[in-house]
Amino acid sequence: MTLAMNDSVVEVAKEAIELMDRVLTRRMGVDEYKVRIKELDVDSIIEAYRRDLMKDARLVYYLDALMLLSSLQQEIDFQVAEYGIDATMEDRKNLKELLRKFPETVGS
Repeated sequence: MTLAMNDSVVEVAKEAIELMDRVLTRRMGVDEYKVRIKELDVDSIIEAYRRDLMKDARLVYYLDALMLLSSLQQEIDFQVAEYGIDATMEDRKNLKELLRKFPETVGS
C-alpha cells in the first residue's frame, strides 16, 4: 500500500463525512448533498488502486470504505426518497468506524 492511496481514501472519506454532517445538521440542503456526494472522486480512486485493493487483504477497510461510498453514490436518490436523510446517519457511522481502522494498515 502506498501513502498516496491512504491519503486519497482518507481524504474522500473525510469529505463524505463532512457532507453528511452538514446535511444532518441542516447546514446543507438535501439536493445539494446528493449532488456533492455524487461528485466525490471515488471511482477513480478505486480504479487507480484496484490491483492492490483486490490482492492485499490488509487493505480490506480501504476497500470497504470505497465500496460504501460508491454504493451510496449510486443509491443516494433512492435512499433519500425511500428512507429519508436520516438514513445518512448509519452511513456516517460506518464510514467513521472504517476510518478508525485505517492506521492499522498504514505502513504495513
